[in-house]
Amino acid sequence: MKKFLALVLSAALVLSFAGCGKKDEGETATEATGKAVQEEIVQLVNVDLPGLADKRDSAVAVYNDYFEDSTSKDSETWRGKLENEALVTYDEYLEALNNLSYENAEVNNLKELYVKSSQSQRDAIQYVINAISEVDTENLDLASSSIKDSETYMKMYQEELKSLCEKYNITMIGEFNTSTETDAASAGDAE
Repeated sequence: MKKFLALVLSAALVLSFAGCGKKDEGETATEATGKAVQEEIVQLVNVDLPGLADKRDSAVAVYNDYFEDSTSKDSETWRGKLENEALVTYDEYLEALNNLSYENAEVNNLKELYVKSSQSQRDAIQYVINAISEVDTENLDLASSSIKDSETYMKMYQEELKSLCEKYNITMIGEFNTSTETDAASAGDAE
């Protein structure tokens, strides 16, 4: 069984962004909209997603502990930890993630790709709980499949994020990797 990859969801959180600024008097409506989108992308990637990371990371830690050390506790104890700690915390994370809303449809669509990746990870936790409860290893295969789905959605998210950054002239500083720390920079800060 493939270990739950926290890097899937935290992969998008290591970029710093520069863009955004105040509307200039000679600015067109299109330019103002572009700056508003820049601000929302920076908000999503550098503030909102990292702000929710603790709950996700807490749930992922319990899940990973199961696969690293499942023999140290009986299966009923692990089921309880996964069900009462990991799943509950992950559901709180998903609820907060789903509650994020943005003015721009493109930014909301970007967030929805991230939500789909997160939902697939949540499904993996549930499948492992089912595998323990039902003593059914097919559920472990389903959990592994859910992790792969999560990775696919995360790649789609990353590609869309890169595309939006190019479209709206946002500078990505750094690369996608497993860190969960980010910095946001407005145009004034970047200079």
